[in-house]
This record gives sequence, C-alpha cells and structure tokens, in this order.
Amino acid sequence: MDPSLHPLFRPIQMNGTDRNTYYFERIPSVSLMAHVACYWESGSTPHEGERDQETISVPARVLPDGCTDMLITYDAVRSVHSYAYCGNYSHPFSVPEASDVSPSADYTFGVRFFPGGAYVFHGLPLEGFTDMRIPLEECWPVRLNELQERMAGTKSFEERVQVMNAYLSPLSVQTSTYENDLMKNALHRIFIDGGRMSVSELAMREVVSERQLHRKFAEWVGISPKRFSEVVRFHRVLGSIHQGHTLDGVALALNHGFFDQAHLIRQFRKFYGETPLTAAKEHRQRLSDLYNNSVASSVILKS
Repeated sequence: MDPSLHPLFRPIQMNGTDRNTYYFERIPSVSLMAHVACYWESGSTPHEGERDQETISVPARVLPDGCTDMLITYDAVRSVHSYAYCGNYSHPFSVPEASDVSPSADYTFGVRFFPGGAYVFHGLPLEGFTDMRIPLEECWPVRLNELQERMAGTKSFEERVQVMNAYLSPLSVQTSTYENDLMKNALHRIFIDGGRMSVSELAMREVVSERQLHRKFAEWVGISPKRFSEVVRFHRVLGSIHQGHTLDGVALALNHGFFDQAHLIRQFRKFYGETPLTAAKEHRQRLSDLYNNSVASSVILKS
C-alpha cells in the first residue's frame, strides 16, 4: 500500500463522553505508515467525585470504517493480557460506559490497520474475519510469543507503542507488486471520488473484471468494493456534519451523490445507527483524536 492514501481517508470514530475513561492515539513508525493507521488505547480512570448531573454521557460508537484491529486487553485482577483480532464490522454498535464494565478490564491497546494494511502481515483473506473477533493466535502465525513477552513488561501507552513498532516493522508477507498496485490505485480512486464511483466504472478504470476486483477486495479489505465505497461515502458525510460545512440536509445529500435526503438517511442509519440529526447533535463530543477536525457550527437536518 502507500502512506499517501491516509490523508485521503480519515474515518471518524465517536469515543463518547464518559469521564471515567481515557483514549489515546499515536501514529506508527515511518516504516509502518503504509499499513497502520494508528495505535490507540482506551481504559478506565479512577473515579474522582460524582459525575456532573447536568452532563449527558454519550457512549462510544464503533462505526464501520474499513479498518481492522489487533486488540490487546489487560486484565488487572489476573495480571494477564489477552490478544484478539477484529475484522471489518458491517454494522455500528455502542461500547458500554466504564461504570458498566467489569473493573478487571484495565485497558485495551489496539493497532488499527488501514484498509488493506493487515493483509501484508498475516496473509489471510480478510473476508474470513468480517464481523468477527477471534483469538490472535488463530490468525497471526509468526513471533506471537515474542510480542506477548515484551508486552507483559510494559507500564505505559508509550512503551506499548514502542514494543509494537519493533514487533511489526520486520514482518511482511510476500505480496505481488501487481496486487499491491491494483489495490492502491482502486482505493485511491474510491477516496478521491468520495465513494460515489460504481464498481463497474472502478473495474473499467483499473482494466480488470468486476469479479477480479471483488475477489481482491475480499482478500485485502474483507468487504466488497461496493460496501467499502458506501463506508467511505458515509464517513465523508459524517465529516461534513462535524465540520459544520452543510446547513441543509438536502444539500448534504446532493453534495455526496445521494438521490435525495431519504436515501442519505437510510444509508447513514446503516453505518451510524441513528439519523444525521443525531450525529449533528453529538458532533461536539469527543472524536478519534487524529481525525478531530470538527468546528463549532450549527447543522440543521431533518430527522
């Protein structure tokens, strides 16, 4: 892949407003930027007094974004780490507040792989992981014991970032230059067009059959090029809402290539779980740190 793709697609994740949790992000080392979007960590913080009764806590939303994640969760009671790999999620869901989660889950450290990025590390078709969370040892074939030993000795987020940089940098599954270029070019076209290009036109421009394009997306991304394009367009709409660039729902739909506002709302619900109006109301809440480009501006949308 290519790190130049990253500025073209900055998916938004809603991290909620629970004061009993924290969330950090860091970019990877230069050698990994082509494949890794960021490292992140979330966890619980000590309770400091009562929650402000006038503050409405908004739970974190996990939104489909075409990325996959390696998750390392620390159990403070048993003093052990558990390792998992999450494929693409096709539907959104909410994460419980810290007060609703067992205190044994001290933190979760994650590696967010850019779309197409994880394939070069484990070499397994990503379609087999869609909507799944599986033990890492079942899909990560090399040097996992080394990672577990080094991660067990970390005491901070920064130390875990350093360990993961050192672990991932030497790893690489042999992929053909043709496949890598095909996926890089296809993703570039989807990002540049904001997810509006049809699969038939995308295949024609890349001089491949639609069947071959579907097969490569299944292997490298885990979902079809049509579904991935829908995800990209959804995040473009969400980005517009959070940046406050659009004051009218009809204009928002037209600007992003939807037939009408009803079409926009249906597609938006599929990936957000709520209407654009709800997203507009939540746009002042915490976002994924690296992608927080929201500005204070009113957004008027019909529910």
